Amino acid sequence: MKRLKVLMYFLLGLIVVGGVGYYVHTADWSVQIQKKAAKQKKKRKIAAKKKKIKHRVAKTHFVKTKASNQQVTKLLALTKFVGTALVVKNGHVIYHKGFGYADEATGQPNTPLSKYQILSIQKSLTAACVMRLVQAGKINLNDPLSKYYPGIAGGKKITLRRMLDMDSGLTFGKGSSQALSEARVIDYAVENLNSDPAKMGQWNYQPVNYVLLAGIIRQVTGESYRRYFTQHIINALQLKHTGFVSAGQGQHGTQGYKYSGSQVVATYHTAFHETTAQMANELGTGQIYMSAGDLFKAEKAILTGKVVTPQNVAILHTAATSSTYGGGVYNMANAIRSHGIGYGYESSIMLSDDGKNGVVLLSNYYRPTVTIQTTAEKLFNELEAGNLK
Repeated sequence: MKRLKVLMYFLLGLIVVGGVGYYVHTADWSVQIQKKAAKQKKKRKIAAKKKKIKHRVAKTHFVKTKASNQQVTKLLALTKFVGTALVVKNGHVIYHKGFGYADEATGQPNTPLSKYQILSIQKSLTAACVMRLVQAGKINLNDPLSKYYPGIAGGKKITLRRMLDMDSGLTFGKGSSQALSEARVIDYAVENLNSDPAKMGQWNYQPVNYVLLAGIIRQVTGESYRRYFTQHIINALQLKHTGFVSAGQGQHGTQGYKYSGSQVVATYHTAFHETTAQMANELGTGQIYMSAGDLFKAEKAILTGKVVTPQNVAILHTAATSSTYGGGVYNMANAIRSHGIGYGYESSIMLSDDGKNGVVLLSNYYRPTVTIQTTAEKLFNELEAGNLK
């Protein structure tokens, strides 16, 4: 009888514990479902508002007889633009203004001289550096990745050309949480990337391609990527408002800000604080700041043969896939486009192939609902149509 009671209590205990466990599991599962639903609802709200604003931008009417200053300002006001806008027509600046705060805490406004992180647009400059070495006969676009990193799986079939065009089959997760040197950033990438031969030839935007290209620049030149970039891009093109984020932006620098939900109007509630590890991880792919004027000058210099020959520019900007991505930019019929997002910043440039017409928008307050890419495309199309003077 005593044993029977003990057994009954034991079974009852299992039922209670199991019930509690089931309740906890069910409650946790329910919370996860609710969080997922809330996240999806948030995405739908952003998408809906973004679509509405994009439609308003597209429908904004430009008239040839009206002053460009008034029309450009009206469009930027529509999207609550924060940053610096530059419009160039036939080689002449027709619009160059700052909007919002560079640093709201100190009351510093954005101006034509303000400096911003250009993020992924840096890839176009890294690509130009690679092409300089090709032009000098030090590397070849058909070189296999294995020539420089023999330990990477499938590296014998991955060419530098594929890496420039983002169809190498290489993928990579998060970078190191520790601040690493240039050499260690590259080593970390090599040790933690994935290589899928089946994905080769399929476009997949993976910054690790450019981290490795920066490493190849190091190997071939015997100097750091930072030194090579400084010498052949910053100094060679006399860029006065360009540098590496890790060194600080100095005078005319800007602070990046975080957005909230489907926010449109800038509130400056939360500043973005980028870590030194993040700065280091962006090797060759997004660790440069520039002013709008310097960015236009650098991209124009590439297109017009000041960095490599026009023939090599044409080779560099030949896209391998329908993505139109080739050599760090998206290639259109008679123009290039480049875009970057991160750490509270958003950057966009559209430039005609002859370097004469262009739009640069740099922002230190990225908000997906009012992405500046939509505005940049609108302005460039109106510029090309002759509606801005």
